[in-house]
Amino acid sequence: MVVQRDWRLGLGEYADAALPRPVDPDRPQLVLGWCEGDPLEYIERLNKGKVPYQSAFAVEHGIKPRMNLLESLPDHLTSETKTFKEQSGAVNDYLVNQLGYVVDRNWGNVIYTVYVIDLSDDVPKARVGPNGWIYVGQTVLTREERYQEHVDGDKANNWVTKHHLRLNEELCDRYPQVRTRVEAMALEERAAAELEEEGWSVKWG
Repeated sequence: MVVQRDWRLGLGEYADAALPRPVDPDRPQLVLGWCEGDPLEYIERLNKGKVPYQSAFAVEHGIKPRMNLLESLPDHLTSETKTFKEQSGAVNDYLVNQLGYVVDRNWGNVIYTVYVIDLSDDVPKARVGPNGWIYVGQTVLTREERYQEHVDGDKANNWVTKHHLRLNEELCDRYPQVRTRVEAMALEERAAAELEEEGWSVKWG
């Protein structure tokens, strides 16, 4: 006999006010995901470290339930005619595109990192500013792992593969790690603009 599992959609927000908010510092960052059983109980278990492989972020930073927000959304988003995946996607799209929230769909456990790589001056474009050429990117890998991918030509920017020198640790350390791709892309763009203003010649994206 097949046992039907009681899967439900849960919604919370980061409890730690000190976490970086590069997209909108004045709004909460939401956490959206499926769980088995009561979402309020699941979030409590996350915070107490009782969910293997999922609790790391919650134990360190905390997740506050926001089921009230989920329950206030239009009913058609979570219609029973939709699959789990369709419901999650519809709720995420509404929260992001209609209400303007940043939404983490991995319970805080995926980390995005902005990185900066020094390039040699023999890139195919003349230096613009007084400082050298750099490449700015963002990744879910460590900076070192992503740099090695560029060096190896794996999912790499051609300029970096051909003209890389080293990771610029000093510039890398300026930018905090974040938990969503939306925030990572915003931080990458901000880093590129700031460094260009400081006189670096920047390749990014």
